[in-house]
Amino acid sequence: MARWIYFILISIFTLNFNNAIASANETYFNEHAKGWHWYNDPKKEENTSEENDENNPVEEMNAVHATIKKTLDKAVLDPNKENVKNYIILQNQMMTRANQFNHNWQAVIMENPELNYSLLHPTNNLAKQVDNDLIKDKEEKAIKEFFRNNELYFFYRSNCPYCQKFAPIIKDFVETYGIAILPITTNGISLPEFPNSYIDQGESKIYKVSVEPALFAVNPKTHKVVPVAFGLTSQAEIKKNILSLTTNFEGDVR
Repeated sequence: MARWIYFILISIFTLNFNNAIASANETYFNEHAKGWHWYNDPKKEENTSEENDENNPVEEMNAVHATIKKTLDKAVLDPNKENVKNYIILQNQMMTRANQFNHNWQAVIMENPELNYSLLHPTNNLAKQVDNDLIKDKEEKAIKEFFRNNELYFFYRSNCPYCQKFAPIIKDFVETYGIAILPITTNGISLPEFPNSYIDQGESKIYKVSVEPALFAVNPKTHKVVPVAFGLTSQAEIKKNILSLTTNFEGDVR
């Protein structure tokens, strides 16, 4: 985390000149060896807004960008030793500041671990595996909890090639999670995966099935129903759709 922050800072401080604002009239290379103070502060006037601007970090950084840009431009246009030296001095000073920022970033993270983004979003392989396992466990619990009160209705036609491919997918899925399923054949012929399928007696019209295969989540007690998948669908997509229903279960068929 700290490493990419470091490179971003270096990039901003030394290379990102296109968005810099025009610099002040006085610049570093006109008055050599001023160190970090690359531009002269305007004379303070009583009861003016300039005093507030002196402490504005945005204005200060804009002036820094402008100064670096002018110094670089001058060194490129007139690359004598003095101009190149002036630019190197500024660049080194910015790198020193970036290093200090990086050092303090790491110190703050160590003192305040709750601010460490990588703890919530792991980046190393071992931590990512643990994080993925926790997410998977949470998802499986959510799916099993959802199907404590709901079951799946699976509408298919035995001579439909997509239904034939989908049948083993949904069978494996319901067996993995222990989900109750009601397979409904719309042409009266069962697929091998569901030999005791229910023969459609008008349910496909009630559920407005226009595409096969079709999968619905149904609460037998409340008659609430929502579509889960249409057409040949992967287990990952089925799982994703069902997880979305755990917090947004709507619809009603009576």
